[in-house]
Amino acid sequence: MKVLVFGGSGRTGKELILQLLAHGHIVTAVVRHPGDLGLRYERLQVVEGDALKPESFDAALEGNDAVLSTLGVSGFFNSLRPMTFYRDSIAAIIDRMQVREVRRLVLVSSVGVRDDPSTPIWYRTIVRPMLRHKYENMRQMEQRVAASGLAWTIVRAARLVDGPLTQRYRIGDDGSLTNVTKVSRSDLADFMAREVQDAKRIGRAVAISY
Repeated sequence: MKVLVFGGSGRTGKELILQLLAHGHIVTAVVRHPGDLGLRYERLQVVEGDALKPESFDAALEGNDAVLSTLGVSGFFNSLRPMTFYRDSIAAIIDRMQVREVRRLVLVSSVGVRDDPSTPIWYRTIVRPMLRHKYENMRQMEQRVAASGLAWTIVRAARLVDGPLTQRYRIGDDGSLTNVTKVSRSDLADFMAREVQDAKRIGRAVAISY
């Protein structure tokens, strides 16, 4: 497959690119600063672009079979502020995918978008209120994806950590899991790289955690 990746210069995005290449795909990475990617492979093309500026990546979508996105707001303090990045970036991506007739979309969200009573009380009383703006913007992103008419899969990740590829993660096909803990970026990338060719979960938001 020919696939286009947004967010490739981030830690999860780089791992996703490597795993897509390992699966034999031809990858185009759209990044704001190509020099930050630090990856060079025969089947990897790097395009300078901004997810909030559709004209910067529109041409790169031509001829691709799927889009994968690990885009997100990073940094603790940035995550506490009101934001529109998730909603606005996915709106631009969806619009250009529809124009270019690229149907398959796999993207990262968070298990935090759902109010799960099984999560620890410290998370529900401290962390969730602190990240309320981020989670609300992610919910808006998910709503736009669900209404897009594309062949989409939303991957709601547990807390992301650096760690090895284990392939021993749990998937919640209804969009949630009990006893959510964490998941490595490598394992999240593994699931996404496999999911892009799998039609079983099209039209679903799924959760991933150890």
